[in-house]
Amino acid sequence: VEDDLEFYSTLRTERAIERAHVCVLVVDATLGLHNQDLRIATQAWDRGAGLIILVNKWDLVEEKDANTARQGQEALIAKAPFLQYVPFLYVSALTGQRIRKLLDLIVAVAEGRELRVPTAEVNKVLTELIERNAPPQKPGEEVKLLYASQIGTAPPTLAIVSNRPDEVPESYQRYLAHGFREAWPFQGSPLRLKFTRRGSRR
Repeated sequence: VEDDLEFYSTLRTERAIERAHVCVLVVDATLGLHNQDLRIATQAWDRGAGLIILVNKWDLVEEKDANTARQGQEALIAKAPFLQYVPFLYVSALTGQRIRKLLDLIVAVAEGRELRVPTAEVNKVLTELIERNAPPQKPGEEVKLLYASQIGTAPPTLAIVSNRPDEVPESYQRYLAHGFREAWPFQGSPLRLKFTRRGSRR
């Protein structure tokens, strides 16, 4: 932020994020995703909003091929891993290329953000994930994941009951979140996991 106009623009963006259910971050394809754009995307994600990256002026990118978009996304995901769960749409506002797909994508992200999964289904997927890859164990400190249920939407929030909730490593939490995302259409929506003890009101 270097001048008054940019400052007030940023302030309006932050207020819009606070009100939004789904945020569409418009990026200039000829300039790429800057640190300010990444900060805005992170803020929207952390607030629990759905997120779509709309890459505009795609028609002006020269010498692109079938891998150009994928390689660009991979570079961004390396900077901000949560972007692997965010849909990218490459459009041209000038020519109208793919613009009509945006509204359908907004609706899909909004529906995923409000999705509620039955408890039996949540536990079925949790059991499959544990059987595929059990939680890391320390000698004499066995970590068990007992059961799970969805406790909220917008964004989807799953509570997982464990005998040692504070001992579940972040790497394993990411594994579970990735597995849950493969099971249900949470594309573009944050997914929050809360680990708690049996009988806890936290």
